[in-house]
Amino acid sequence: MSPRWQRIYEQKRSSVESALSRVRRGAKVFIGTACGEPQYLVKGLIERADTLHDVQLLHFVTLGDAPYIDKRFDTRFRHNAFFVGPNTRDAINQARADYTPVFISEIPGLFRRRTIELDVALIQTSPPDEHGFVSLGISVDIVKAAVESANIVIAQVNKYMPRTMGESFVPLDDIDVVVEYDEPIIEFRYPEADEIGHKIASNVAKLIHDGDTLHIGYGHIPYAVLSHISDKHNLGLHTEVISDGFIELIENGTITGARKTLHKGRVVSSFCIGTRKIYEYVHNNPMVLFYPAEHVYNPLVIAQNERMVSIGSALEVDLSGQICSESKGFHFYSGIGGRLDFIRGAAMSKGGKSIIALPSTTRDGKRSRIRAHLEEGAGVVATRGDVQYVVTEYGIAYLHGKSIRERAMALINIAHPRFRKHLLDEAKKHAYVYPDQIFIHTEYHAYPEQEESHEVLRDGTSVTIRPIKPTDEPLLQDFFYSHSDETVYRRYFRSVRSMPHSKAQALVNLDYRDNMAFVATIGEIGFEKIIGVARYSKEKDHPGMVEVAYTIREDYQRLGLGSILQEKLEQYAKKMGFKGVAGYLFEDNVGMLRTFAKKGRYKGDIVGDGVIRVWRVFDDEKDRD
Repeated sequence: MSPRWQRIYEQKRSSVESALSRVRRGAKVFIGTACGEPQYLVKGLIERADTLHDVQLLHFVTLGDAPYIDKRFDTRFRHNAFFVGPNTRDAINQARADYTPVFISEIPGLFRRRTIELDVALIQTSPPDEHGFVSLGISVDIVKAAVESANIVIAQVNKYMPRTMGESFVPLDDIDVVVEYDEPIIEFRYPEADEIGHKIASNVAKLIHDGDTLHIGYGHIPYAVLSHISDKHNLGLHTEVISDGFIELIENGTITGARKTLHKGRVVSSFCIGTRKIYEYVHNNPMVLFYPAEHVYNPLVIAQNERMVSIGSALEVDLSGQICSESKGFHFYSGIGGRLDFIRGAAMSKGGKSIIALPSTTRDGKRSRIRAHLEEGAGVVATRGDVQYVVTEYGIAYLHGKSIRERAMALINIAHPRFRKHLLDEAKKHAYVYPDQIFIHTEYHAYPEQEESHEVLRDGTSVTIRPIKPTDEPLLQDFFYSHSDETVYRRYFRSVRSMPHSKAQALVNLDYRDNMAFVATIGEIGFEKIIGVARYSKEKDHPGMVEVAYTIREDYQRLGLGSILQEKLEQYAKKMGFKGVAGYLFEDNVGMLRTFAKKGRYKGDIVGDGVIRVWRVFDDEKDRD
């Protein structure tokens, strides 16, 4: 006797015409997600269009042809998307289709409570296994809940659908009608990121460290990050969607999940889009687990992954830190999706962080995506209180816990230079920043990022050496107030009691040529502390020479930091075409004289009571002791 499941399967087999006859006028029909869409069933439904009226088609996101949005079907079908895809965007913004803004993690509950009723679910599965279970394959997300909630479940059984692991399995008892039809799964290829996209991705990669667990959001810029993290080790994945680009990182050991604190050693996802390559990879692969949306997108579950790093995209961000990723003004473009779920889950994760990545301008370069205020009609997906990192091709801004003034300056600093002056003017207009705030790099991007480096001090402390930035003003003030009275006196040749904004902003807004400063910092980006400053300014009375000054925080002195900063500053001065350096110091400042002497012979003159000027010409370095 054949197994029970085989008998059930035979009883439920049907032609597509007979199966779809169960779809009645006015029915609410769920269609499987993205590349998992049951194309044969959708085609059959379209062929029955003349017999149907006002059928509502509900979809997470569609990447198929979406023939049901054609104008000739306006009285037959009404599409309702939980996330606006490229194929349905125009119809939604022409009021011929609907968009329901909702967190993806909450949709299964809406189905089960019948807040959103489903009369029919059209899904696609693998063939049944030896135990009579089919797999939802590459689309578990909200499909699992639809199967459990719909009055009628019609499954296209397709041998090309992978049998995936996790919570993808459905017993035949939960399926009402089976339509066998084999056809290739829909394929999707992310567009190749351009130079700007790769620069953004490179900046994002600076925030990713060995052992982190990643969420790579839907979009070509987050996806581009994958090509910039091959040097990392033991990364984990708890993400909404996976695609082809993940395979190489898994195979070369970049992604192992070895340090994950939830689902250790496993890749966790909700659905999959890509080509046959990824579909074959996930087939019967126990390393890749597909879970329903209520698990993958649940912030409380996400937070169980320590060092969770969420990477998402946005359409625009305002100077206070509000994020819009859903609409371009009144024009709906994508959706709420899982962005905020992952932002909040990462925020609750021990050692976690969330990152929003976007180009500094629109594709045509005519508008800044960093704006004084969001465009009218734009929806706030992440509030000021949610956002941590914002990344563009011009750098990284950390906002969480920062004042409006600090946020505005940080975001202006990573905006396109062409729009910085306007943004600064708007920030002043809204009293976001000081009325006298300056920002000299408003026409071109002068920051010499190539001069950034990482060094290790004698005690093993890791230090970042980089050019000073306009956003370093509060860090520089903290650095100043860490000094002892003696350090201040030796640096400024007098007793200086304060470092007010008016003075500090002049010290951080430099042209990076005639006036330059390097800072030595410790700590993660966004949590940096300055422990050393090396600075030069062009000497007026000595053509071709620059005056240099070095200050090291007391608890980091005698660790080699002064020599590192000296080397960095002098090399930069050479690049800028200067012929030598000079320093003014007290004649008893033996430590500074020793540092100066390390680069070769120098000359000196007494210029005041106990103050000397020492100088060295670069061409004379061959005469070193």
